[in-house]
Amino acid sequence: MSLEKISQKMLQKFLLYVKNKMFDYIFLDLDGPILEGKFRHYACYKDIIKKYGGNALEIDYYWELKRNKVTRDIILEKSNFQESYEIFFKEWMKNIEDEKYLNLDSLKPEVVETLKSWKNITDKIVLVTMRQNREYLLNQLDRLGILYLLNEVIDCPPQRKNTKYEALKDKIFNNAIFIGDTEEDTNTAKMLGIKSIGITNGLRNKKFLEADYYYEEIKDIDFNRLEINE
Repeated sequence: MSLEKISQKMLQKFLLYVKNKMFDYIFLDLDGPILEGKFRHYACYKDIIKKYGGNALEIDYYWELKRNKVTRDIILEKSNFQESYEIFFKEWMKNIEDEKYLNLDSLKPEVVETLKSWKNITDKIVLVTMRQNREYLLNQLDRLGILYLLNEVIDCPPQRKNTKYEALKDKIFNNAIFIGDTEEDTNTAKMLGIKSIGITNGLRNKKFLEADYYYEEIKDIDFNRLEINE
């Protein structure tokens, strides 16, 4: 067989492979679906309370309030915080991505195996997360052994309306899906005109997510059961 025929055959196989992929893109949130951030959030909160005065809530109670969308000012009131909300928020934004706290994050169950398996159904896995420091973000992903599994890492400015949608609105695709654990994620999917999967063991209780599908962890997702083309 000539080299030209071999090349044509390989090209045909490649095109068939691409055609059979379920998605052009899987857009994926970081904190909640991939990372367990409970201990980072709590440690940052507790240290600020300790610095300025108050009584830190127990970790499980604190996380329950966060997951049930109790506002930060109410949490601070329950913590008898001795300074203003503005002081807390300034300290929070300054500290929450410090490497001291980032080191408290850990991978959710079977994340590496799950991301590897997704390579069979999508052209690109794109991480879309609200972070302030890209260098620290990439270092964290590399340290946890998942950076190489992502085709693209998009860091969106926090505290900006529709920040994830603004980062993705110019992407061109035939079929994509967004996987996340907050209202920002499911709203982004709606604005993009794509389906969403809500991860229920993350930052928000299921009742706050208006997703098309729900799974507790990304390892549980069965794409073959989703009616993605409706």
